[in-house]
Amino acid sequence: MTSRRYVAISRPHQLSPGRFQADLYFPASAPNRARQQHAVAVELARIYDVDATTPCLGPDGCVAQAPVTGRVDYRHLKVQGKPRSLARYLAALRRVLAIVERLATRAARAFGSWRRSLLTVLSGQLDDETPSTLRARAAGFRAEVLRTLVGYLARGPQQIPRRDPSRPLWEEAEAVAYEVWQHAGGIDPWAVTADEIDAEHQQMLYTDLSVVEQLEEANVPTAQFTVPETVAELLERSGPAEQAPIEDVVHQQLVTTAHGPAGASGWVPASTAAGRDPEAPTPPSAAGAAARRAVGLAGVGSR
Repeated sequence: MTSRRYVAISRPHQLSPGRFQADLYFPASAPNRARQQHAVAVELARIYDVDATTPCLGPDGCVAQAPVTGRVDYRHLKVQGKPRSLARYLAALRRVLAIVERLATRAARAFGSWRRSLLTVLSGQLDDETPSTLRARAAGFRAEVLRTLVGYLARGPQQIPRRDPSRPLWEEAEAVAYEVWQHAGGIDPWAVTADEIDAEHQQMLYTDLSVVEQLEEANVPTAQFTVPETVAELLERSGPAEQAPIEDVVHQQLVTTAHGPAGASGWVPASTAAGRDPEAPTPPSAAGAAARRAVGLAGVGSR
């Protein structure tokens, strides 16, 4: 990955089974520089057998789907292809762009050194030039060098150009491009590693929205509802606030049965404390009736 960002690549999305598309954007400050980088991406797409489409601008200056005005938008490029081919292309694009830009900058620096040299001044090749024309010469020289380097990507230099010292350097762009190409050892557009290709290919695995939605739904917990089989289980589910009064009444009934008549173990019924005859039958109360019903139902559920 380079320190400078020559191209912004969107996440590839699937157009049809086995075919993906990525949108490229060239954020160079100068439109001519963006057009040069666009040419590098188009040539590399041809090498990698990836379809490249340049959108056009509509009347309002926005990107249009059809060429309505004839103005080509060189800041955008759409590339389509098979998943593996597109991943290989995207992995190579950043590196090739960075190398081509670096070599073109080296040639531009050589042009600056030539312009400032004493031999160039004495030769009279700059006598008719002004600072503004020299800046235009330098920009055109760099663009021609980059264009020549792009032509070398597919098959390399097909001939060896020779520099002519009697001619100004802006007329020797092809020869200078060859020199910087040879000095860098050339550019291999296929020099991408398997890890780089896998990283780009990984971006294409989960682009289907239905897959994402299914994964999200799978993580949602589902509540399980079952009908209690016994009253005791129902009381346990109802919580301590619901079953506490019934437990107290049932506990009092069990204590009365276990300890026998009043006074056998120091327990005195509430009726005796109130001055009522302990031998007299106690009238059934609402709480006692509810306790007996609960005990009866619990016995039935346990059978």
